[in-house]
Amino acid sequence: MARSADSPFARLLAAAGHVTRRYGPWISLAGGVVTALLWREGIDQIRAAVVLASLAGAITLLLLVPPWSRSRATGMAGHRWVRSAAWWATVNLAQNALWFVIPFYVLSTSWLSRNAAFTLLLLALGVLSCFDVFLRERVLRGRGAAVAFVTPALLAALQLFLPILSGVPPRLTVYASGAVAAIAAAGLAWPDAFLRRRPGRRSLGAAALVAALGALAGRAALPLLAPAPLRLASATFATGRSGLDPDGPVHVLVAAPKGAAYVFIALEAPRGLTERVRLVVSGEGEHETRPLEVTGGRSGGYRLWAPVRRDAPGRIRAAVRTEGGQIVGAASIDVVAPEPAALAGR
Repeated sequence: MARSADSPFARLLAAAGHVTRRYGPWISLAGGVVTALLWREGIDQIRAAVVLASLAGAITLLLLVPPWSRSRATGMAGHRWVRSAAWWATVNLAQNALWFVIPFYVLSTSWLSRNAAFTLLLLALGVLSCFDVFLRERVLRGRGAAVAFVTPALLAALQLFLPILSGVPPRLTVYASGAVAAIAAAGLAWPDAFLRRRPGRRSLGAAALVAALGALAGRAALPLLAPAPLRLASATFATGRSGLDPDGPVHVLVAAPKGAAYVFIALEAPRGLTERVRLVVSGEGEHETRPLEVTGGRSGGYRLWAPVRRDAPGRIRAAVRTEGGQIVGAASIDVVAPEPAALAGR
């Protein structure tokens, strides 16, 4: 036993475990921040494929050999290796992958909209994952805690990379993301009843039902997710325009029944992303622009503009929404009454 404890493999595992516990979240967070900030024109699809393949391998390993289930690994060739790999997969999904995707969602979140809730959930789970005792005693030993941590992180990661890799709009990939997250959650919650080494018709039928329900739940929850990696770059109100550029930007509009005013929105989308967006302006009534097809990778991004009415004092709000109901960003401006001197001079 002493030789086994002092073997190179054991020492390597101990060193890797020490680095993961102490520095894993910060390394993942730093990698996510750098990638999110530099991800202007996109990412090589090979890298996205590697990330998805890694997620697929980790999910498969967790479903077959949950780290808290000793009976599933016993009898397998090299079961210690399998249990160690399952432990690593759980930590990486519940902690490191979570911290990597958080910067993307933070940058894409409109904090005064409904999609802030999911990003706040990711942040809360990320903070909890930094407590080593909680991670070991709850996530790695309890099925419910593992589901609570892994499912949101998995859904966030899949919705971030699947549209880039496939070129399919997020409003459609969310069905696949929800199905995979639901199957993973069910497999983690009931590892012995849900999936067996030789699944029968009941297990396959249950998996299909869970996948279908997860797909529908994912689509219903899509408006609550930030549209990462699509994000709002800038928003400007102006009294004139020169093509797609604002002319005479302002921070406050003065009410004028016949006065012209416009709102200009700039979006950033990485290469590979395909989405359809609309600019919705509300104030005295509500109107929206025609849908704009966004194909990521343009160095200058995408720009939208719309006229706004400033007939009477009030507040004008402009929001960019995707076809799936996600809010990309919003801006607002106050319309104030003209000065008495200005009225007298008319």
